[in-house]
Amino acid sequence: MTLDKIYTLQTGVSLKVSTEALQQLIAMNRNGQILSAFEKIRCTADLYDFLTVTVLHGAEDLIKRRQPWISQKNKADLIAAQPVPFQDFCLFFWRNLDETDPDGDEWNRAIAADSFNLQLSALLNKLRTAVQQRKKDMTLIADLNFGSA
Repeated sequence: MTLDKIYTLQTGVSLKVSTEALQQLIAMNRNGQILSAFEKIRCTADLYDFLTVTVLHGAEDLIKRRQPWISQKNKADLIAAQPVPFQDFCLFFWRNLDETDPDGDEWNRAIAADSFNLQLSALLNKLRTAVQQRKKDMTLIADLNFGSA
């Protein structure tokens, strides 16, 4: 599974795991807004709070198969092809129940794959670089202000 690309499960469910929210935060950071949320991000799992999943095709069938684990709000968002928090989407699937469920088994294998985790690592590095650059810029601005006093 590739971040920000459409992925189709064997059951025909097409979805996209989006980093858009995190990309927007990184852009805000570049525009001079240090965000405390960045300070809490220590590992790739911390990025999950900033990821969303949008089901582009097959939402109704997915809901039928996963009915007991999907909230009413998430059902509405799935049907409307609106983003669902990554953490919520993961809760639709229970590993011990999904050994014979193609959606759950494939989803769990995809997010456990080295390639998915490498993408998250690259995203974490991008975030760290943005934060470090912003801190460096702020130090430079503070130094320049101190020199003019």
